Amino acid sequence: MDKTSASRPTAQEDAYISQNPAGRRSLWERSLGFLALMVVVVAGFLLIACSASPPRIVVEPLTQDLGERPQELIELTYTVRNEGGSPLKIEKVSTSCGCTQAAVDRETLAPGESTQLRVTLDPTEDNLYGNLIRVIYLRSNDPATPEVEVEFRVTIHKPEG
Repeated sequence: MDKTSASRPTAQEDAYISQNPAGRRSLWERSLGFLALMVVVVAGFLLIACSASPPRIVVEPLTQDLGERPQELIELTYTVRNEGGSPLKIEKVSTSCGCTQAAVDRETLAPGESTQLRVTLDPTEDNLYGNLIRVIYLRSNDPATPEVEVEFRVTIHKPEG
């Protein structure tokens, strides 16, 4: 095979070139290819965005037994984690009693992040003593568990006097 025969177009190539003198795809063909590529890219992004798992709140421990304590300020913490695939938003923190205060360090957690739930009980405020159970409620955007309850138990000694 000589060099000149290798560079000659085939019959199919001749037909294509005669229909398209520039020997290239038409603007319509190029636009259609670009449009198809864009549809595939956008569909891929939508699929990825829609397939991300929702947020999932996990609080540890769910209960704490503090045993017996004198009638003085009590401070304790819980760990709040997002084990889901989307940001977790802690929308509200409330307690079962006005003598108990609770707050989270951060209200929005990315997947895998955690924060502290800080709780205080002041039994001297209302002269509380005896067996106490207090509940803390955390409302979030977790669709499976929109509200989590954690609790602590404590026996407060009656003050002398």
